[in-house]
Amino acid sequence: MTEKERIALIEEYKKYPTGNVSDAMDNLGIRRGAVQGLHALDPNQPKAAGFALTIQQMRRSTAWDGKNQARQGGIIDTETKEGDLLVIDMAGITDVCTGGALLALRAQMRGVTGELTNGCLRDAEEIAELGFPVYCAGTMPVKSAKDIQTVGVNVPVMLGGVQICPGDLILMDRTGAVCVPQDKIGEVLEETKKISVHEEKMEAFIRQGHSIVEARTIK
Repeated sequence: MTEKERIALIEEYKKYPTGNVSDAMDNLGIRRGAVQGLHALDPNQPKAAGFALTIQQMRRSTAWDGKNQARQGGIIDTETKEGDLLVIDMAGITDVCTGGALLALRAQMRGVTGELTNGCLRDAEEIAELGFPVYCAGTMPVKSAKDIQTVGVNVPVMLGGVQICPGDLILMDRTGAVCVPQDKIGEVLEETKKISVHEEKMEAFIRQGHSIVEARTIK
């Protein structure tokens, strides 16, 4: 897929709510990709879509020796590209953060569209001011260098009950975050468009004074 094609798909998906994408996956018999248990860092953050660049982290296997094994900064510097969305699996660790405003700024400057993590971030106000959309487990001011190591880059990870693979499409809005498998992106988008058109017809019907039950019968 070319960079132009990637960006076009991102912009198409951003036209639709996560609920419609979830419904489309239901209609197509695809396992639901709604990520559970995480929340928007800023309730007013913009919608985001992008292709998953995954980072897998866990507790260090050795005591702190002065060497930072977390490495997410270097990964952002060298491996991200425009249209990526960072997906960081912190294995549910929430007593340290996996990034802050400087990493968010660098990612944004590299063309990264947002971040999804089952870990915590710090500098929440500064990240919100950047307009960098994040779904996370919470916030924590403690840095990760002494506690965390990166054990995988661009490997399948599990967040909120959903397996996310490199290249899957992630859509995040104020409702939640949903993951579309890479090989289903086009199919899900077409079904999402059909659902959106049908819901527009339903909305118009309801505004005419009809009931929701009646609206559901229209084609």
